[in-house]
Amino acid sequence: MFFRFCLMVLSGWIATASAWSTANAQAADSVSTPRGPYTIVVTAGSGLSYYSTHLGVPAALEQAHVSRFGVPATLRVMWHPDHRLRIGVETGWTTMYSYRGQVSGEPAHVYVSLVPVLLVFSMPMAWLSGTERSIARRMALTVGTGVYVNHSRLDYLGTVLTNSNSLGWMAAGSYTQPIGRRFRVAGELKWYDAVAAENAAFTAEIQLVWRPFSW
Repeated sequence: MFFRFCLMVLSGWIATASAWSTANAQAADSVSTPRGPYTIVVTAGSGLSYYSTHLGVPAALEQAHVSRFGVPATLRVMWHPDHRLRIGVETGWTTMYSYRGQVSGEPAHVYVSLVPVLLVFSMPMAWLSGTERSIARRMALTVGTGVYVNHSRLDYLGTVLTNSNSLGWMAAGSYTQPIGRRFRVAGELKWYDAVAAENAAFTAEIQLVWRPFSW
């Protein structure tokens, strides 16, 4: 009887020690397992822009021809961590507007563009609905804030160039389609707003998305 009792106690101790060892091993594995993957993503694109705020054409300008359309260019570098919030920087170049005509019989031409320098944040819409492999994961919302460098050029009896800085923001929505292991094609609708300069534009772009580094 005493032998059987000792055997039962020994068996209990062995089972407890085995469970404790397994739990420690699993905890160690979870701690030592590296997080990731992390990815650097480079996006470049172009399309069509439309100047969407009030455009003040001087009353003295005769035979005026106004254009609100332009061809924007975007370059964005993002860090994709192992969670959904992504961070990066964006720059590029976007036409605001231009107009031409005559003042006192002399030709005049005004052209305004801007260069954004923005800190941007992006998040896929899979957190709203769907799974990690759903279409919602390919859709993303992006917002940013920073400085816009406004370029103005006046051609009238010579050339006058002026630059000014303006704080502003950006908001965009995009859909990305994989075409390979490292490359994607994206379509993006975006709103640029240089608040201080009162310049704003809506852009529609086709973008090439490249993932050069992952770890």
